[in-house]
Amino acid sequence: MTTIFIILLIISQLISFFLIFILNAKIAKFKDLELRQDKLMEEMENAISVYLLEMKEENERFIDELTKLSKPQPNESYNIANEQINKRISDHINKDSVQLKNEENNGNQKIEKLQVIPKAVAKNAYIQQQKSHTSNREKLNEEAVNEEKQQKLTETNLQMTLPTLKEKIVALHQEGKSIEEIAKITQKGKTEIELLLKFNA
Repeated sequence: MTTIFIILLIISQLISFFLIFILNAKIAKFKDLELRQDKLMEEMENAISVYLLEMKEENERFIDELTKLSKPQPNESYNIANEQINKRISDHINKDSVQLKNEENNGNQKIEKLQVIPKAVAKNAYIQQQKSHTSNREKLNEEAVNEEKQQKLTETNLQMTLPTLKEKIVALHQEGKSIEEIAKITQKGKTEIELLLKFNA
């Protein structure tokens, strides 16, 4: 009877050692999985921070380029209209000053030489200037609207015919291209390509 009891104890000890070994293996797997997840999280954080830095640099470069742009010059038609108005005004001023000189010489009166612009001339000049200015604005607005419509049409055509960037990157990766080659082809950053491929995997 004692021998059976000893055999049962030995078998139970072997079973308990086996169970302890299995539990230890599972704990090791969980620790390994936890380490992998921590490493993956760290890689993701690094990739996102690099991507954000690239975006910041690109935004700063874009802002610098915008500040370097010069202000648009006024239209030629606007300048021509101003020149014509100024010429008419100077012609009227010259006529008035000649009349004043003639009256002064004829009547031997002292009249101060004032260069006065008649109200009708000033009014006409102002109206013409406003008309040319508003017509120029309307033309510019029409051109801008037409350009915007044309740009939208070309964008929609491109979207219909070309695959999306995501599809293109995945296709290039499936062809066996490296991340650097894909970045050169698509003209995007390496980290952006890495992120996109990680999220699609």
